[in-house]
Amino acid sequence: MDINQLKYFIAVVETLNFTEAARRNGITQPAISHHIGELEKFLGSKLFIRSRRSVSLTESGKKFLPYAVEMVEIAEKAAFQVKQMEDGYKGQISIAALTTSSAVLSSCLSSFSSKYPDINVDINFTSGRSQVIAMNKAKYDFHFAVEEMVPTGETFDYLVSHRDRLVMAVPANHHLVGQPLDFSKLHNERFVTVTQTDGPALYNEIMKVCSARGYKPKITCQYDRAEAVLLSVGAGLGIAIIPEALSKVFYAENVVFIDIPGEDTLRTYVIAWHRDMTNPAAHLFLKVVKELFDK
Repeated sequence: MDINQLKYFIAVVETLNFTEAARRNGITQPAISHHIGELEKFLGSKLFIRSRRSVSLTESGKKFLPYAVEMVEIAEKAAFQVKQMEDGYKGQISIAALTTSSAVLSSCLSSFSSKYPDINVDINFTSGRSQVIAMNKAKYDFHFAVEEMVPTGETFDYLVSHRDRLVMAVPANHHLVGQPLDFSKLHNERFVTVTQTDGPALYNEIMKVCSARGYKPKITCQYDRAEAVLLSVGAGLGIAIIPEALSKVFYAENVVFIDIPGEDTLRTYVIAWHRDMTNPAAHLFLKVVKELFDK
């Protein structure tokens, strides 16, 4: 028994005419008669009473009809779901993102979900170190990261999504508030930062900015996440240099942000993906990303 036999059986029931049922299905009358005969052999029972003038269902045919209809419907639904999955309209994508990419990620998800509401999106906010490790292990479909984190070579492609600045974060009652930023006056300040191990890209950028201004920070506290750095500044544990975007994602009480002049404070953010990705749903997400940023 196969799906075509069931479809032919249903067509004969609907038309009560083998010739018309054959025409509907694009086959010959002898062919449809053969398929019905094979179905009857499989079931071990006659399904139709045929005469020169009429065709009618047997009691077995009447009993079998609702099951035949249900089996065809299930098969068609299954085929549709598989095609949707293969075309990417159903499925799942995975994303690793820095907290500082939240605004861009939100924009992408808004556009993507409106076009492909049946695709699930798994999001993990990671530290810089976790991003780098995940990229090397091909753990996620997409990475919302800083350009320096993307491995060199031909493994990844990426698009620039936006740029952000590093800013100085100080307690609200700090003497620097309202004054031009002078790094020569910071040598005795307690400095809070991410660890080089957990946030290598951010840590190195902060140190370069400091070095370019003749400032060697007096590091007293280090954390694995930039969010913790921001909270510690609010608690009066020291000053810090952080991505400006972080100040827009997290509310930090008792913290004031001061601009640091210079082009070296700019950070380039990207959306990266594996060149050889095979996930159909991921290709649909990439299409949305390119519509937004490939200009």
